[in-house]
Amino acid sequence: MLRLPKTTLIPLLLLLVSGPGLAAEYNHATINRLLASEQAPDGVVFELISWDDKTWQWAAPMIADFRRQLQQKYPGIDVAVVSHGGEQFQLTKSAAPQQPRAIAQLQGLTEDGVNLHVCGTHSYWNDVEESAYLDMVNISPSGPAQVNDYIKLGYTHILLRKPRR
Repeated sequence: MLRLPKTTLIPLLLLLVSGPGLAAEYNHATINRLLASEQAPDGVVFELISWDDKTWQWAAPMIADFRRQLQQKYPGIDVAVVSHGGEQFQLTKSAAPQQPRAIAQLQGLTEDGVNLHVCGTHSYWNDVEESAYLDMVNISPSGPAQVNDYIKLGYTHILLRKPRR
């Protein structure tokens, strides 16, 4: 029979009892650096440039988990998301039903204060009217400029990539 010392067993039991909701599901070097710091960041801006047909199925839970991790250490941290690749068109009213769980998760994040932006220039190039987007989406004149505006405000920039699983 395996015997573990109490110093190992108690934290292990606490982790099991606390459930997966408290454990970090996603990992990113910049998030880890922010969490290790004693200084709270001014905010975090997540940038997405993806052409994956189901970007929000992986990005929405990733953003939610990163935000949760950051809020545990820095309550009230400002978080923004800027989407300016093909994935931004998945946030239109006509495309949203294809990813209902992800869209619901994004809706919850925006209702909780996360700013979600798409690129107006990219929309214009693709003949997508501002009114085509879900109400939770802010249309910025330029996605890259919006990212830079957040960086100038002191936000930490994090470019999100699809996780390898």
